[in-house]
Order: sequence, then C-alpha cells, then structure tokens
Amino acid sequence: MKTRYNDEGAITIWVLGLVMIVGFFGWMSIDLYSAFSDRRQLASAADQAAQAGATALDATAWRNSGIRQLDPDRAKQLALQNLGEQNLGPLSNATITATAEQITVVLEADVASGLISIFGASDDPLTVTVTATGTPRQDNP
Repeated sequence: MKTRYNDEGAITIWVLGLVMIVGFFGWMSIDLYSAFSDRRQLASAADQAAQAGATALDATAWRNSGIRQLDPDRAKQLALQNLGEQNLGPLSNATITATAEQITVVLEADVASGLISIFGASDDPLTVTVTATGTPRQDNP
C-alpha cells in the first residue's frame, strides 16, 4: 500500500523563507549604500576644503621669485572656513596641515553601521577616514 504525503503549504513556506532572505540582503545593501554615501560626502568635503586652501598663494613669494607657493596660515584658514560652510554632520576629527608646497585635509567621522553591526563584536559605529591634498597650480592658464 502506498503512503501519500500531504505537502500542501510547502510553497508558502518556501516563499516566506525567500522573502525573509531577500529582505535581509536588501536591508544590508541599504546599510552599505548609506555608509558609502556618507564616505563619499566626507571625501567631497575634504576635496573642497583642500582645493579652497590651495588657492592661498603667497603673493610676496610670487612677486619676488615667480614661484607659486602657498601661504600656510592662509591656506589653513581658507580650508577651515570652507569646512565650516559645508553642511557636514559631526566629525570625529579634522586635521589640516599646510606647507608652502601643499595642504592636506584629513577628516574622520563615525558612520552608523545599522544591520552590519550584527556581524561585528559591538555596536560601535564605523569610523571613516578620508584624505585630500591640494597644491598650487604651476602652469599658466
């Protein structure tokens, strides 16, 4: 005698399982997109600040020797002013160093990790660090 198995509802269970898996990966992708978007915004801010600082040419050096170099104090001031004008969230750290040759802007910020934190040991946010360097233009426009 053959035994008949009742598999009514098996498709429903499979579909519910697949919906949960797809939802989990969708949530993960939204978290990753959010973190990458925050990093891209931070990198853009650092680039803009470095570019603003690179416009601080030392006029005296240019007049005396024809060499384009930065005024380090003015370059830092312009970079800080530019960062202040941007709509950035809270920064963990902002470091601006300037020499006569270049200005470097390093920004750090904490990014909420969301669902990604279940894979880590703690709920600490991800720390994102970006660096941008600006130099005075040496060619004639």
